[in-house]
Amino acid sequence: MYTQSFSVQDGPGLKTVEATSAEDAERGEQFQARIDADGRIEPQDWMPEAYRKTLVRQISQHAHSEIVGMLPEGNWILRAPSLKRKCILIAKVQDEAGHGLYLYSAAETLGT
Repeated sequence: MYTQSFSVQDGPGLKTVEATSAEDAERGEQFQARIDADGRIEPQDWMPEAYRKTLVRQISQHAHSEIVGMLPEGNWILRAPSLKRKCILIAKVQDEAGHGLYLYSAAETLGT
């Protein structure tokens, strides 16, 4: 459901990502060398478009799961038996919403 279908062979109907120029190929090699050296990649740094697209997709899915994860907890706030339990649930919902916010912000810096 959430896979990228990496095991599927490229067929005539599937697009393949190729370097558009020698400069892009060189940049791609430099990018890969930086990753292999455990270097830090910043959002404004050059990266292959397919890499950026996949990264934004993964971060967005993670952010969505944080937001969706807080929804059932929010439904239980009104049903909590005590004020202390309500506070605990509210803190949990707030925590999950904060995680989603941070992840959406990270995706936004990548150009979404």
